[in-house]
Amino acid sequence: MVHTTDLRRLERDAFRKFYDDGVFDLFLGAMLGLMPLAGQVDSWSNSEVVRIAAYIVIYGGLVTLFMGWRRRLLRTRLGDFKPGPERRRKIHVVRLVLAGSVLVGLVGFAIGAVAPAADWSVTDLEFIMPIVWFVNATVVFSLMAHFLDVPRLHIHGVLFGSALLIKEWPGALWDIEVPLGVAFGAPAAVIVGIGLVKLTQFVRDHPVISATDASL
Repeated sequence: MVHTTDLRRLERDAFRKFYDDGVFDLFLGAMLGLMPLAGQVDSWSNSEVVRIAAYIVIYGGLVTLFMGWRRRLLRTRLGDFKPGPERRRKIHVVRLVLAGSVLVGLVGFAIGAVAPAADWSVTDLEFIMPIVWFVNATVVFSLMAHFLDVPRLHIHGVLFGSALLIKEWPGALWDIEVPLGVAFGAPAAVIVGIGLVKLTQFVRDHPVISATDASL
């Protein structure tokens, strides 16, 4: 008789395979690497509508491209997978965590907007905002790593969170200007490198399956 713990382990292992493709890693790396480009949107136009549209095009296109690619890659090599009730609850928690992360980001932007009126110095923000960014990223990614059973997301959280520290703290502490492309591009390159390794291993270990075997 198969014990409940064995069934849970089998379900967990099956679910993990769907995050071994590396495409999600590539998506995270691309999102981080493109942040300096998105940060230049404000200089393109004085129109708020144009800026919002640019953000939608950049990140909406990124999500569409990678998630479409990932869905096709997984379906043709692993088939379909329907998580059980416990796993669905965990996925729901992850979505709530991501929503909370967005809220923290909005609060951060609000702090930056009211800082001049509150008589906060630029130096204060150079210290505070990177810490908020780092804590937010590491907590969110660690919770994702826990609930999705993908340990490498702990590493991605540290890398994702380090970008603003790399950009702001050298200037605040030692008057060293770090280009945006370097501050965000360096950790993004590491995440992309991890994704490429995972993708290569996934394609090697999971050949394309026939259409009759595509449903689990």
